[in-house]
Amino acid sequence: MAKYTRREFVGVAAASALAAQNVPSAKPEERLKLWYKQPAAQWTDALPIGNGRLGAMIFGGIVEERFQLNHDCLWSGSPKDWNNPDAKTHLPEVRELVLNKQD
Repeated sequence: MAKYTRREFVGVAAASALAAQNVPSAKPEERLKLWYKQPAAQWTDALPIGNGRLGAMIFGGIVEERFQLNHDCLWSGSPKDWNNPDAKTHLPEVRELVLNKQD
C-alpha cells in the first residue's frame, strides 16, 4: 500500500471529487442517490447516519423498513464507566415498583 502525506492525500481526494463532479452520465440530483437491490442482511451492511450524538443504521426495505437507533446517553462505557456496582442491591425494590406499577 502506498503511503501518502496528508497534503498528497487531500490533493488526490480533491482531484477525485472534482473529476466525479464532471461525469455527464447522470443529472446532479441522480448522483446523490443510493440504490440497492435488497435490504442489508447484516449490521455491517447497513448504512450509518448520525451526528455523533444520535445515530442509526439503516437496513432498508420496501414493505418493512428496518433501522437501529443509538443515542450517546445509551452507551455507558467509555469515556467514563457510569455503571454502579451497587445497583444490584436496589434491584428487588425496582422490580417490586415496576410490577406494582407504583411511582
